[in-house]
Amino acid sequence: MSIRLPKYIVWLALFALTSCGGGVSGENGDDPFGSGGDSSSDTANYTLALSTFDDQCSTPTQSFTSGQVACIEATLLQDGNPVQGEIVTFSGSLGTLSSTTKLTDSQGVAQITISSENTEIGAAELSATYDDASATQNYEYLSATTTANETAVVSMAMLNNGQGVNRFQADTDVQLQTQIVDENDDPIAGVIVTFSAQRGTLNTDSALTDSNGVAQVTLSATDSDIGAGVATAIAVVNDVDLASSLNYEIQAAGAISEQVIRLGYFDEDDVFIENQLGVSTRNTEGDVEISAGGTLGLSVVLVDENDQRILTQTPVTFSSNCVADGFATIDTLVNTINGVANATFEDQSCAGGEGNTDSIVASVVVNNATLSVSQTISIQAESIGSLAFVSAEPSSLVLRGTGGQNSSSVSTLVFQVNGALGNPLAQQEVAFSLNTETGGLTLSSSTGLTNSQGQVSTRVTAGDVPTSVRVTAEVETESGETIVTQSDLLTVNTGLPDQNSFTVTADNLNPEAFNINEQEVNLVVRLADTFNNPVPDGTAVSFTAEGGSIDGSCTTVSGACGVTWVSANPTVPDHRITILATAIGHETLFDSNGNNIYDDADGGAIDDDTDSGFGNSLYGQTGFVDISEAWRDDDEDGVRDAGEIFLDYNANGNFDAPDTLFNGPQCTGSNCATDEASTMHVRRALVLVTSSSAAQIDIINNSAAIIASNYQGTTGSSAIPRNATQSFTLVFADTARQPIASGSNIIVNTSAGQLNGQTNLTMPITAVNAESRATFTLENDVTETTQATLSVVITSPSGVESATSAIVTLN
Repeated sequence: MSIRLPKYIVWLALFALTSCGGGVSGENGDDPFGSGGDSSSDTANYTLALSTFDDQCSTPTQSFTSGQVACIEATLLQDGNPVQGEIVTFSGSLGTLSSTTKLTDSQGVAQITISSENTEIGAAELSATYDDASATQNYEYLSATTTANETAVVSMAMLNNGQGVNRFQADTDVQLQTQIVDENDDPIAGVIVTFSAQRGTLNTDSALTDSNGVAQVTLSATDSDIGAGVATAIAVVNDVDLASSLNYEIQAAGAISEQVIRLGYFDEDDVFIENQLGVSTRNTEGDVEISAGGTLGLSVVLVDENDQRILTQTPVTFSSNCVADGFATIDTLVNTINGVANATFEDQSCAGGEGNTDSIVASVVVNNATLSVSQTISIQAESIGSLAFVSAEPSSLVLRGTGGQNSSSVSTLVFQVNGALGNPLAQQEVAFSLNTETGGLTLSSSTGLTNSQGQVSTRVTAGDVPTSVRVTAEVETESGETIVTQSDLLTVNTGLPDQNSFTVTADNLNPEAFNINEQEVNLVVRLADTFNNPVPDGTAVSFTAEGGSIDGSCTTVSGACGVTWVSANPTVPDHRITILATAIGHETLFDSNGNNIYDDADGGAIDDDTDSGFGNSLYGQTGFVDISEAWRDDDEDGVRDAGEIFLDYNANGNFDAPDTLFNGPQCTGSNCATDEASTMHVRRALVLVTSSSAAQIDIINNSAAIIASNYQGTTGSSAIPRNATQSFTLVFADTARQPIASGSNIIVNTSAGQLNGQTNLTMPITAVNAESRATFTLENDVTETTQATLSVVITSPSGVESATSAIVTLN
C-alpha cells in the first residue's frame, strides 16, 4: 500500500535538506550578507514540492481510474516563501498533460491536469523541475472495475428513487452507491470510500461502508452541469487499492425521454380529450366562466400513443395573461403524479368593473420541444364595493383674485372607487356636488369616470367670500344602490394676513450688543388670516431696523418664517432699537353678524392707537380697526414723527392717516376701500435693547440713601444694631439705564453678618424701558462691633465685571 504524506510535511523535509548547504558565512565568499552580485543564478535556496489530487483538486491521491482527470500541483518556495511568476516544467509518461509548463501564482503554485483514455492503465513517475530544483511523484491509472488478489471487489451504481440510471435531470438528486464484498461475496463493513464526480456536486466526498458493505453519497446538479461525465469510487482493502467508475449524463431540467407524448385530459367517461386543458367547471355550452375573485381547478394529463399515462415525474408549467400582469395567481410549476398535473387559478383583480377574459396555458418540454394546451376563460365583472375620499390639494383656498406665492383659488379633489374584493374599478361614473355655494363656489365638473386605478377627480373654485365647504361624491351600483361619501373640509379664506393676527418674537430681547458687534438675535414672524388659519406658504414679510443689521425679508412656510438681526453700526444712544415687520394684508375686522365679510351692519371705523404695530386690538368691539400707513416708531410714542420712516403704500409721496374705510378684500356697503386700497401693510413692531457690557450699580438702604455706587456719589451710610436686620435695594442697569444683558450674573456678598433675599441672580430676557431692582437683607449676628464689607459684582455674558461695595457697621 502506498502512503500519502501531507504536503506541508514534504515541504518541511525538502526545506530542511536544502537549507543545510549552498550558503555562505561571514568568513567565506565575497558577499556574506547577500547584498551584492547576481542573484538570478542562485537557486540553492529554492525548493519544489509535487502533489497529485483528484479531479476537484481537493483530495490528495496517487490512484486514478482510467478516463479520470488528475490534478497536479507543484509548489515553488524560496527560503520558505512562495515564489510567483516562475516557469515550472512538468513531464509524465502516462496520460496526457494539459500543459508541460506553467507559471507559479501568488501562492507559488503551478497547476496542471492529466487526462487519460479509458484504456490507459498502469503506473508512472511524474516530475516537475525549476532550474536546478526538481521533484517527483508516482501515480497510477486503474481499470474501471478492479479486483485485488481476488480478495475484494468494489462495484458502483447510480440510483434515482431506487432505480438504476445513468441519466438524470439537472433539478434531480441521485445517489452514487458502492458495495464492497470479499471473495465469498460477503459485504465488508467499515471501509472508507472516496467519491469523485466530473459533473454536479457531491454532498460529501467520502462515506463508510455499512453492514451491507454499502457506502452512499448524493450527487446533485444545476443547469450549468449539463453534459456527460465520469463518477469514481476508490477504497483500500487489505493494502490493495480498489476503484470503480461509471459514465453518466446530466440532462436539462424538464427533459423527458424521446417517445410520443400527448397532452389533454380524461373526461368523466375516462375518454382522453387531446389538446384541451381540463377544468373543474364548464357551462352547458362548454365555456368556462368564473366570478370575480373566483377560483378554477386545472389539470393536464401526459399519455403515450396508446393513451397510457406517462408515469415518469415531469414538470408542467402553467401561465396566463392575468397572472403575468399580477392580477391573478396560479400554481406555475407542477410535477406530474401518475401522469397528471393539477393547478389552481385564482382571480384577484383581473375582472375589473367590466369583466375580462383570460387564456390559461399549460406547457411541457418534450424532446427539446415545447408542447402546450390552452383554455380561454371568462371572468365576471367585480361589483362596486366602496367609494372613498383620497385627497384635496390644496386643502386651503384663497378668495378668487387674491393670494400670493404658492396660493391657489382652485383645489383638486380625488375619490377612489373599489370593488367588493377591494380592487380598483375603472370606468365607473361618479357624481359630485357642493354642500354650499356661498360666495360663488363652483365645481369644474359634476360627473367623472374612474381611471385604471379606480380614481376620479373634480375641482373646486373659490368665490368671493371666506367659507368652508365639502364635496359630496356618489356612485350607483349594479343593483341601483347609491354609495355616498364626502371630502374633508376645505377652507376658503382671504389668503391675506389681518392686522390682529401678526406676531413677532425674538430669542433674545436684551443681548450684550452695544459694545460688541456680530451678536445675533433670531426673530420669527407668524401670520394668520381672519380665521386665524396660517397664511399661504410664500407670503412675503419685510423688515427694517433702527440700528444694527437685519435680513430684508423672508417668506412663510406654514404661516411662519424667520430672519436674523446682527449687532453693527449704527447704534442708538438710548440702546433701544425698533424693528418693524410688514406684509400685505388687511385691517382687522370684527364680523358682528358672522357673514364673513364686512358690511355696514358690522359698525364703523375704530381708532385704538395700534397703528405703530406695538399694540393689539381688543376683542368685543364691532366694526373694523382703521389704521394709517405703516411707519417705524423709533421713539415708541405711538405717533408718527418727522424723520421716522414710513412705507408709502399708495406711492403718493405722503404719509396717509387712517382713511375711515375698510381696507380689505371681503367688503360690501358704503365703507369699502377700492382698488389698491382694498389691501394695505399690516405691521408688527418689536424693540431690542442693545445692552452695554458695563453695568451701573447702586446699593440703597432702607432710608433711600445711596450707600454705594460705581458711577455716582453716595448720599448716606448704614449701621445695624446687634441682632437686628436691615433691608437693602440693589438697582442696576446698563449705561443707558436699560436692562443689562440677558444671562448676566448678579452676586451680592458680605464679609460679616448674614445675607438673605435676592443675592444670586441671572438676568432674564426683557426689553422693559427701565432699570432693574433686587432686594436683600443683612442680619447683624456678630458678638463684637464689626465693619462689614457689602459688595455687588455683575458679570456680563462676555465676562466684563462691574462692581461696587459699601461699609456697613455691625454694632
